[in-house]
Amino acid sequence: MQPGLKQLFLRTNGLISIKPKIRITDNYTLSLVYSPGVGYICQVIQKNPDLLYDLTITGNSVALLSDGSRSQIKKPSWMIPNLEAISALYKAFYDIDAYPVILDKEIMNGSDDYLLILDNLSTTYKTIVLVDIEEKLTQEILQKLENAKLDCTVVISNTHSLVEQLKDAALIKSVLDSRSILKPTQIEQIRLKLKDLDFTQLPSYLTVTLSSAYAVSLNEIHKNGLFHHTVKNTTPSQFVSKLNDLYLYGEIAYYNRWTPKQFLQNNDINQNSLELHKRYNGVITIALKFNPRSLEDLYRIYELSYRNNDILEIQKLFEADPKKIREVTIKKNYAAIVTNGTAILGLGNIGPSAGSPVMEGKSVLFNALGGIDLMPICFKERDPHKLVQLIRFIAPIFSAINLEDLRAPDCFPIEEEAIHSIHIPLMHDDQHGTAVVSLAALINYLKLTKKNVKDLKLVINGAGAAGVAICKLLHGHGVEDILICDTEGVIYEGRPKNMNSFKNDLAKFTNKNKIAGKLEDAVKGRDLFVGVSSAGALTQDMVRTMNKDPFILALANPIPEIMPDEAIKAGAFIVATGRSDFNNQVNNSLAFPGIFRGAIDTKAKEINLQMKIAAAYAIANSIKENELSPIRILPGALTAEIPANVARAVAIAAMESGVAQVKVDPEEVFDNTRKLIMEGSIPTL
Repeated sequence: MQPGLKQLFLRTNGLISIKPKIRITDNYTLSLVYSPGVGYICQVIQKNPDLLYDLTITGNSVALLSDGSRSQIKKPSWMIPNLEAISALYKAFYDIDAYPVILDKEIMNGSDDYLLILDNLSTTYKTIVLVDIEEKLTQEILQKLENAKLDCTVVISNTHSLVEQLKDAALIKSVLDSRSILKPTQIEQIRLKLKDLDFTQLPSYLTVTLSSAYAVSLNEIHKNGLFHHTVKNTTPSQFVSKLNDLYLYGEIAYYNRWTPKQFLQNNDINQNSLELHKRYNGVITIALKFNPRSLEDLYRIYELSYRNNDILEIQKLFEADPKKIREVTIKKNYAAIVTNGTAILGLGNIGPSAGSPVMEGKSVLFNALGGIDLMPICFKERDPHKLVQLIRFIAPIFSAINLEDLRAPDCFPIEEEAIHSIHIPLMHDDQHGTAVVSLAALINYLKLTKKNVKDLKLVINGAGAAGVAICKLLHGHGVEDILICDTEGVIYEGRPKNMNSFKNDLAKFTNKNKIAGKLEDAVKGRDLFVGVSSAGALTQDMVRTMNKDPFILALANPIPEIMPDEAIKAGAFIVATGRSDFNNQVNNSLAFPGIFRGAIDTKAKEINLQMKIAAAYAIANSIKENELSPIRILPGALTAEIPANVARAVAIAAMESGVAQVKVDPEEVFDNTRKLIMEGSIPTL
């Protein structure tokens, strides 16, 4: 008996996943996909925005949006099987990467909010597909799209016909490859051309028919000059030839060749990162969780399933048992990484499009180290409250959200409001990932020096996102004597200059003696310096004024506040930096994959202080006490057991602190995390 989509969902826990195009095998590969190499890719795109198509997922990706209003389903999230089925169809037949998003219609204010979402998503997704939108709303959106100045093509695909969905896929593929920005009337012109194509012989002559539909769409776009100027020298026949290569050779047909004679060993990290991103056009892709023997077999599966209403049968499972939605769809393992491009790495406010490569690189890390499928979302919106509204609009499909590269002080109200309005694990990694790993380093410093946490004297230089989070987490762990400095000097209660509500909050529990002055004054007699500021901020003379055996965490990137050798010469006992080429790297990837894995597996309502402290201890305790030394207080970022240890510890803390919504066996969390890292999605099958 021919299996249907229902059997596939039940067998494979959803039809799609997000996978890296590159295997992260060592720190060097990591440096090409993420920091520091990815920073160079951002700068390249900032200088030439057209390269977004060549260096990121933009050239082959669509956002696939639905609110379920046309089908009038009870909960928008029940549309997940529909979107997964369409995404899998697009991928299998045309190699389109379609990222599903469910919109929460109940909190959206009509067509204006839909256009707001479309406009904000257009920084990464130049083609957006709306599915199952009720008719009146569809007409309103179409009317407004015709007159709106959006930097994307919006295709409304409300059909439940397999043939019509394949025609829409051909249209979408041609729009992606032509890099076209089309109005609804222009889309309808192409649909009219596709209407006369004969699809009655399917599945016979399947690839020939698919290729013909693609060619018709392309020819219409090129005949009317609707292509992007970057592909003006590529003819429709060349595009069609490449699609036919796809049917013969698979996705490798779309990979670009390495530049001849540009050997990796002869180039710097920046150039090699550029080569890598050029080759793959972005570093993540949608992958099918099943492997049909042929496209003809897959067509028959879809044909049978659509005839038998398999998707409706899956939705009935959710009505009988709401927990099933996490078991049989992508939802349990599907998360989003959200930025607005205002604080990208050390590059600052370079915008959401230029920041896109960082989100892709982070997606690779989430998958490689936590087995989590992460969709990159780069919004335009700068206003904190409005940004949270956008996050709420797209939240129903995701099991967690990672906030990334948001500028301070905006990041604080954004995270706080989002946590209280979206009851899923949500964390701003730039704050808390750095803080957790810094606490892990501190825990091992205390083991080596036998100092008491209550007696420690801490100074932090930098009151941005990471500085504030480190201050709060270390204080929550028992460090009482804290000074924190910004560009004006030491923060204290009542300071007249350069204060805000967040610094006022810090002043209430730090600097109890109201010490004033600059960093050189604050550092005197301190045991611990944490720098999240700028290169060269800490001098050897300052280190010499610190307490015996001081610990220096100089985390500014790419150049730390003080170079490790200089700090050691000045009397530092331990030095940690954010760089992989020095000992004791404070790398966020030690923390966030395991934190999110443990939070997702327990369906935690939030990521709280107890979970962060548990994560820090899991990282610290991964090195045995007899193996600790001043040059080894933190494990390597790619140690496979670290995310599993962290996930287990976080799961326990979530259950003990009362934020977990399901009880799990911590050993199963550990084991499943290890298997996900080794095998991808296979352990869930």
